[in-house]
Amino acid sequence: MGIKLFTALLCGWAICSTAARASTKADSLKAMGWNVLQANPVISKTFASDVEDRRKTDLDQVLSDMNTLFGGGHPCTIFVTGASQAAYQPLLDTAAGILGHTPQLGSYLSSVGTDATDSRSPAFLIFVEKESMSGHEHQLAVFAHEYYHVYQNAQLLDQPASAEPYTWVMEGAAKLFETLYVGYRSNTYTYKQETVTELLTETKNLYDNESFTFGSSLETHAGINPPGTSNYNVASVAMAYLAYLSSYNKVLSPDLYALFHQKGFQTGFTEAFGMSATAFYSSMNAFFKSRSLAQVQAIAPRVSDLAILLATPDVSDADGDGLTHYEETVKYGTSANSSDSDSDGLSDKQEIDLSLDPLSILDNFDQSEDLGQGWKSLSGFGYYYPAGNFWYRHTGMGWFHATSLDLSNFWLYLPELGWCWTRQSLFPYLYQHSMGSWICFSSADSNRFYRYADNAWTLVE
Repeated sequence: MGIKLFTALLCGWAICSTAARASTKADSLKAMGWNVLQANPVISKTFASDVEDRRKTDLDQVLSDMNTLFGGGHPCTIFVTGASQAAYQPLLDTAAGILGHTPQLGSYLSSVGTDATDSRSPAFLIFVEKESMSGHEHQLAVFAHEYYHVYQNAQLLDQPASAEPYTWVMEGAAKLFETLYVGYRSNTYTYKQETVTELLTETKNLYDNESFTFGSSLETHAGINPPGTSNYNVASVAMAYLAYLSSYNKVLSPDLYALFHQKGFQTGFTEAFGMSATAFYSSMNAFFKSRSLAQVQAIAPRVSDLAILLATPDVSDADGDGLTHYEETVKYGTSANSSDSDSDGLSDKQEIDLSLDPLSILDNFDQSEDLGQGWKSLSGFGYYYPAGNFWYRHTGMGWFHATSLDLSNFWLYLPELGWCWTRQSLFPYLYQHSMGSWICFSSADSNRFYRYADNAWTLVE
């Protein structure tokens, strides 16, 4: 999307010459209510003459939605350029009178008058890049991304250097918000906006195929897009993972930037998330390197309703399974009214603690190979046939009953032997619960097992 965030006359974050001058400027901005959400913010919108009406309507929709979602907005000036230079040049000339120089075309935010050394009246200027003759960028995403930056910057005011959030936080949050917003607000644009799941998949592939590591080299604009990626995709995934560890409310709320301004970025980050930025890098790297693609994709939010994602997390537990309402609704997609969403005999919390899927009784057996006519094959387990109602036919053990097919912690019921336990590294050895001893099914002859308590082979009927 080529979106760039510039501040302080597009030359980087404002760094105050002295603490006293910064404090004076920040105090004056606060006195004006610059950092306070306004119910009806004054937003000036100027469009090039060749901008189609749909884009104007879409911008109004974005501004209205964000005002509702965040409980207000901030004053700003928005310029939307078109494809013709004759049409967009007057906009650039008007902007030059505010900025002090003629801006380049592109989508970005410029903060004017918020630096301690800048005497001009405060203003946020948003430029949305010109339309391509071959089609649109996803304008909903562009508008949402850039106006979201206003919410961030309004809380930072004339920040000291210690309050400057790393670029991956600023751009990652804006990219994550735009991604969620496009899924939240239906539209008919032909441009395809990535979903969070697709962004997670791209990043997982980067880890697996490029020996990628997320860290300090990606903290600034210069390194925020690793080779093979663009549009702050990895930064948005980092923010999605941070939201998974905490909540989307905490990650996307403008209050986060007020905390950075008050405590400094490093201290504020640690206070908000319970770990330093460096510790977060280690956590993210360990997660993406050790988890399967399906496990990585599973951290995508389970709801598309931004009102739910941005709300203060509901930590009640109506079904008593050990998971909060927020965790069940947003993180796992499980039922908040049933402790066992897939009715497999294990509670949702138990399955999550065991890294199982609380929404599928197949669990780890979803890796099985389909042999046709209902038969399946699973490495380390053999051939089996799902007969329904949690009953299966195994070529060696015969009939067995299991509510959760997970070979990392596998309980199954054999009609002649009762409940037995095994795991993939032990099978075909099983522990027979009623006898308190081990048995072993023959790997060569079907329907035969060795009972160690009797030191004898026995046939399964």
